[in-house]
This record gives sequence, C-alpha cells and structure tokens, in this order.
Amino acid sequence: MRCRFWRTHPNLIPDLCNWWRSTFGPLLGLGSIPGFGSDMSFQNALSNTRTDGIGALYREGTASLLNSMVNPNFPFATNDVVESFVAALVSNQAAAAQAHLFKLANEGQLQPRV
Repeated sequence: MRCRFWRTHPNLIPDLCNWWRSTFGPLLGLGSIPGFGSDMSFQNALSNTRTDGIGALYREGTASLLNSMVNPNFPFATNDVVESFVAALVSNQAAAAQAHLFKLANEGQLQPRV
C-alpha cells in the first residue's frame, strides 16, 4: 500500500523542509546539496528532472524520507533513509541503486518494517 499522506497534506511540506534543513542539514554536513546547490526544497527534489542516478536518488530518497516520517510500517526508518541517502552520494551508480530500493519502498513493493 502506498503512503498518501503527503498528497493530501502538501501544505506541510515547506514547513517540514525548513525544519529538516535547520535541524539535520548541519549535522550531516549537507549545507550544500551535491549537484543541486544549497537552496533545494523538498518540492524541488521531488520534481527535479535529472535523468541520472543522483536525480533519481533525490526524487525517491525525498519521498522515502517523507513516507518514513508518517508511516510507522514504511520499510525504512527515517534515520536509515538519511544514512542510506548520504552513503549513496559517492557515485552515480550507488545513487541509482539506492534510488531503486527507495522507489520499491515508496511503491509498496518491499515488506513493511516490523
């Protein structure tokens, strides 16, 4: 089953983005987002049109992050999404592989977390 929370609550995304950037960005050393700059919002990440692994990672990773925050049964915990996302930034190939896993989770094709 897909998570539909964010489709029905899009007004919460900008506030969450500001909270995320100010709370976790400095801790993760993500002041500047690789490949995108320092002013990317969640909406920008979700709608980016890059066709490489990094673009897919930002789309699917952002969706997984949001899903993990509102769905306790989502296959990945929020901290796992963050750690996997950051680790996958090492190469386009690693980014594409992680994006694929995030996509499967976002589409409800992975087992729920227990």
